Amino acid sequence: MESLDKHHTITIEESLLLKYIIGETTDIEKKLIEEWSDENSENEKILTQLAKIYYARKTQQRIKNRDIDSAFHKVEKRINKKRRLLFLTRTAVAASLIIGFLGIASLFLQQSGVQETFMASMITVRSNDNLRTQLVLPDGTEVHLNAGSSLTYPSHYIGKERKVILSGEAYFKVTHNDEQPFIVSTPDKKYNIRVVGTEFNMQAYEEDNIIQTTLVSGSVKLNIKGQDSETVLRPSQKAVYSTETSKLEVVAANTDRETDWMYGRLVFRKTPLPEVLARLSRFYNVEFDVKNKIINTYTFTGTFEDKPLYQVLDYMKISSRINHTITYQKDDKGTTKSVIILRK
Repeated sequence: MESLDKHHTITIEESLLLKYIIGETTDIEKKLIEEWSDENSENEKILTQLAKIYYARKTQQRIKNRDIDSAFHKVEKRINKKRRLLFLTRTAVAASLIIGFLGIASLFLQQSGVQETFMASMITVRSNDNLRTQLVLPDGTEVHLNAGSSLTYPSHYIGKERKVILSGEAYFKVTHNDEQPFIVSTPDKKYNIRVVGTEFNMQAYEEDNIIQTTLVSGSVKLNIKGQDSETVLRPSQKAVYSTETSKLEVVAANTDRETDWMYGRLVFRKTPLPEVLARLSRFYNVEFDVKNKIINTYTFTGTFEDKPLYQVLDYMKISSRINHTITYQKDDKGTTKSVIILRK
């Protein structure tokens, strides 16, 4: 490692960064790194991110946030020591060092097994049946998670994208960031939504064969594995994708109706009964057993807000002449669950 005048650049060995994070650099090496870090906030960000990567690898499985914070503060303490006059010109070194350190980060992720360790620090939030959950992601993105749904996301974002995995239904209010797009994927990674800053609702329950995305504001790009082109949604549009036929359809949508579930409302407008029963099943944490196949050919219209299940079933009986019987069964885990038997 050497320092040159303003007409040259600085090259730094990959091992120097590790030495600094561990605390094994010489006084001259430490001075060079700290002065570069003081150069601007971007340099400091790169250094602290790499420190997190190192300690993530060191702790391996089930990283504890307090361990990362402790290690992170050690590096911050070195960075925030008394600043001296810079002997490097700001414009001469910034670009080359940023590129160099980003290359080191990529090397760490690919060669040091950090990728696997990082995945071990993924967080999964699950909303119980008949309950809805709200959470805020590390970047400030707000998420409303519907009943019976789960969202997996990293404890902090590293890299060029903010990636999360959704199983179920959620409403996203994404924090705008042109430099780091927000990606929502299904668990099998075949269906991906790419946004920068926008609001949308996505429904992707694993037991269903339909994935729906409704855009409220901004724009989103849909990328489906096996299809060459992306589909761009505009506000008040809904994409309906069949996992059985691989067919994608874009239709006009009433965004208020699509997000009624966030407010505890169930709204049906000539909705096919199988879809009605699926939504009731998730909302009330029950199962349905349809004894007459003709029932599945019906449609249903009704609006229910904070209503008990028996009122919904009574309305269904009056409007469609569908009788119901409530039974109770235990699953393999010994948990008792209500089963609603429907008959004509």
